[in-house]
Amino acid sequence: MALSLSLTMPDQIVGTWLRFPNVPDWTLEFLGQAVLIPVCWRLHLLSQLVPTAYYAIVYPLLGITQIGERSTYNIYTVGILTTLFLVCLICDMGVYLYERLQQSEFESRQQLRIFLHSVSHDLKTPVMGTSIVLETLLANPNLDLTIERSVLERLLQGSDRQLTLINSLLEAHNTEVQGIQLHCDALSLRAIVDAVVADLTPILLQNQIILDNHIPSDLPLVWADANQLWRVYCNLITNAIKHNPHHITLTLTATLIHSVPTPSNRWFRWQWKKPLPTTHSLWMKCTVTDNGVGIPPHQCQRLFDLYFRGARARYMPGLGLGLYVCKQAIAAHGGDIGIDSVPGSGSTFWFTLPLAISH
Repeated sequence: MALSLSLTMPDQIVGTWLRFPNVPDWTLEFLGQAVLIPVCWRLHLLSQLVPTAYYAIVYPLLGITQIGERSTYNIYTVGILTTLFLVCLICDMGVYLYERLQQSEFESRQQLRIFLHSVSHDLKTPVMGTSIVLETLLANPNLDLTIERSVLERLLQGSDRQLTLINSLLEAHNTEVQGIQLHCDALSLRAIVDAVVADLTPILLQNQIILDNHIPSDLPLVWADANQLWRVYCNLITNAIKHNPHHITLTLTATLIHSVPTPSNRWFRWQWKKPLPTTHSLWMKCTVTDNGVGIPPHQCQRLFDLYFRGARARYMPGLGLGLYVCKQAIAAHGGDIGIDSVPGSGSTFWFTLPLAISH
């Protein structure tokens, strides 16, 4: 407000002092402040009304409408007033519509947060009930069970992991500001992958998926958060199962590289990295490859965006959080993630992880 008046009022005041009426030419000032400060349209309107009222009222009241014997009353022509009105209208409407858009986006985000809280609560209740029942059964060693205890233990582990994944729905909205909170340790990549494959075995069998795990067991340990790494592998594998027909082959590999590779133009735009301690310049590059239908290039560019879902996922359950969560988790480890895909030939998702510190 003060800046706007400092640009428009001095000429008017000087003109009054010199009794020399000034024809207003505030188009650039009004457009500039609307572009640079597109908030609070009422203040924009007020900053326009003050100099306009001074021009339209004060000059005539003081009789400053002529220079010497020559009338200069043409400063109030219809053309000048119309131009001034249209400029103010365009600026105020632009700021108003921008504010409405921002407000609408804010309300949408609020509704989404409420939805996620509701979904998380509704999903937690049955899972927690199942966990309590299983814990009660396992706590009684003398109970004559009709199923193996190992099955109950696996169900209990699955329930606990579901609770962890449900909580990740809420994490997606906090990572942009606060970042993912990691609890890193030296981990065996093969052990994590074996746990993921064991948990996903029923889904793999149901969809008749062939999974080739070529990750060696003697690889150096990686410096990572076990839960986050489990989530990344689980999301990538289930994503490949969901978006491809049955009978495909999934191949898991891991190799050492000397630096983080420069991605091609078909990968996502990473947002931030958190440097972590590594051994020399070595990184672990992990891949999940399928021989399915592939992904079109225009979808690859947005694949890791929040809530993005491909055309094939339109009628599938889900919120489009999986790959976004993978991106955030890998970025929190200081690594990169991307995709190389050829439509009709399959896709390869890859990501990099730092190695653990040698003691």
